[in-house]
Amino acid sequence: MYPFLFPEVFGYTIAMYDLLLLIGIFAMVTYVIYRFENYDGFTRKQTNRLIVLLAVSLLFALLFSYLFDGVFHSIKEGELTFGSITFLGGLIGGVSAFLILLKYYYKDDNKDVKKIMNTGITGVVLAHAFGRIGCYLAGCCFGIPTDSFLGVVFPDGHAHDAFPDIAIYPTQLFESFFLFILFISLNKVKKIKNFKIETYLIGYGVWRILIEFIRGDDRGSLFPLVTTEYNIFPTPSQFISVLMILLGGYMLQRSFRKKGNDHSIVS
Repeated sequence: MYPFLFPEVFGYTIAMYDLLLLIGIFAMVTYVIYRFENYDGFTRKQTNRLIVLLAVSLLFALLFSYLFDGVFHSIKEGELTFGSITFLGGLIGGVSAFLILLKYYYKDDNKDVKKIMNTGITGVVLAHAFGRIGCYLAGCCFGIPTDSFLGVVFPDGHAHDAFPDIAIYPTQLFESFFLFILFISLNKVKKIKNFKIETYLIGYGVWRILIEFIRGDDRGSLFPLVTTEYNIFPTPSQFISVLMILLGGYMLQRSFRKKGNDHSIVS
């Protein structure tokens, strides 16, 4: 099985990663607008303000994604090395920027930060799901070799350079499938309606730790504990994922404690 990477249309080569990234961002913005106006109680004017802040945050996310990956690889190589991006770096920068912008540039009375972030993070999951399909089509973020029926041979891209004519796990599609399931769950499961951020932090954190073990690209390491044939544990993404899980657990504990205190007051 060969993934379709860079097709030509009217003589022009389409970068499928860029195309899927744009599709993901469009889907995220469309979803967020729909939720803000139809479920979260924001007016069109308030929604427009939030979307502007979201757009600015996406620019910061791209910048942080570029810098985060570049700084790590520069330290590893011993010289300045920039050019690629990483999702978790962009997530940290984008969310931080959005929270700061909300605090100082959104002055409406209807300012339920938790509600806004619950909707926003669900939109991020949707965008990320499309983005991972783009990774598959570009041949990046690939898995380790496998003899199973799930193996894919990449004819181009970084995956081909690392494992030419060798079947490897399409970890990009595994993650995309997980993210679409997570997106549906965040929308449909009523028990996590008010805990979408916590569910995302814990759920994606656990997933990312596990998927890193079958990633075949150079993930690097932080405080190396275990060395395998293809990876050194923990990778930077696994380290950040542990912090995500801890933060999600802390936020859940605070929410349950606050809910318990509210019940005590009512009683």
